[in-house]
Amino acid sequence: MRTRKKELVSDNLKPFVGNLIKENRLKYNYSLEDLSKAINHQKNRQTLHKYETGMLNIPYDLFFEICRIFNIDTSVLSEVDITEEERKKLESKFVKEYISSTRVDKNLNTKNEKIINTYKNANYEPLVGKSELTIKVLDDSMSPYYLKNDRIFFEKQEDYKNGDDIVIATKSNILSVRKLYKYPKGIILQAMNPKYPSLNVNIMSPDMILGKVIAIHREIK
Repeated sequence: MRTRKKELVSDNLKPFVGNLIKENRLKYNYSLEDLSKAINHQKNRQTLHKYETGMLNIPYDLFFEICRIFNIDTSVLSEVDITEEERKKLESKFVKEYISSTRVDKNLNTKNEKIINTYKNANYEPLVGKSELTIKVLDDSMSPYYLKNDRIFFEKQEDYKNGDDIVIATKSNILSVRKLYKYPKGIILQAMNPKYPSLNVNIMSPDMILGKVIAIHREIK
């Protein structure tokens, strides 16, 4: 599909943007092929060359993606002679793109979004540079291993083993952690705190277990 004109860098900005891309590409010792790989081959080296030489107007979205790769910020706008209206437009696009790039939930898929909307103690939070599903522990059922208000990170697995700490719905809109034990006709969900009963589940669906605990965050007061 052809990119609309308003989504392309203007003719006034085209020479500045082309030079900016080329200067930073050479600064970081990127070939045109390297840059093509860095943007996941959205454009080939021939097209990138046309952007650099001003033969084509680059789409704003692609320009901002290249800016992120080379750590280019809005201070570069002071170097270009453009109208105030165009400067504000470009700055607003920089800000919008930055906010979009820093959202931890920007890659949230439909299935995980449904989990967050269904269970009131579920959330989406960053972990080691990527985003994960989390739950907040609301009771002491797994004490002393997991305490009330702990933040638990979990991931869906292909299979679960005996002794795994898993996340499962123990109430209609609440997720909890339980220790899993499997037997031929079902599973046992064990609470570590003896005040809470273990659950014996005879009929198990593939979606019953939402994930395995992979990390814990606890605030020390």
